[in-house]
Amino acid sequence: MSTAPAADGAPRARVLIVDDDPMVRSQVRFVLDTSGAIEIVGEASNGLEAIAAVENEQPDIALMDVSMPGMTGVEATAAIRALDAPTRVIALTALGHDDVLMDMLRAGAAGFVPKEYAVEDLETAVAHVFRGDSYVSPHCQPALISQLTAGGDHSRRDAARVRLALLSEREREVAGHVATGAKTADIAAALFVSESTVKSQLDSIRTKLGVSSREEIAVLVERAH
Repeated sequence: MSTAPAADGAPRARVLIVDDDPMVRSQVRFVLDTSGAIEIVGEASNGLEAIAAVENEQPDIALMDVSMPGMTGVEATAAIRALDAPTRVIALTALGHDDVLMDMLRAGAAGFVPKEYAVEDLETAVAHVFRGDSYVSPHCQPALISQLTAGGDHSRRDAARVRLALLSEREREVAGHVATGAKTADIAAALFVSESTVKSQLDSIRTKLGVSSREEIAVLVERAH
């Protein structure tokens, strides 16, 4: 289902808000209504309503409360991801509900934002997920990575994937080249950019991943496969 483009001509992200608390839905709508790049296409107060809305409206993104009575956000996310629909899910969670993050990840959530930081994180999360990336709020990262790294090899692979999801698409390309042992000049030539651009992207990658060397970047890339 098409929608009017943003002022710059780019398509707008069509968003469904799912939360059992009408006050939260109102607050989320208020945060996103100011963005010319987002169109709110509907609201749902529970999982069943969310599934029906996704089937009817085909939104690009569902902002999903993880703790709802009846069908939980985890169950609704899994059901939505099983539909023949383009909808991706961003989990809305309260700080302290760290136990549900892994469940939402397994259900297919592409993003995580604490409700307490919705004002500063939501628009960024929607932009990332709309263009096909993932987004984990900095306020969710420690809890999620801690849970992932507490497990075995499978969990460590998931942890690496979550960390790499923090990178932009181009940064992931650079990281992939780093994992092959490519030098800065080789990466620049392969991506048709300057060496200074690659160096800047490497600095950004190290900052986002919390690493200090190319070797650590390579380990994360290899572990994610």
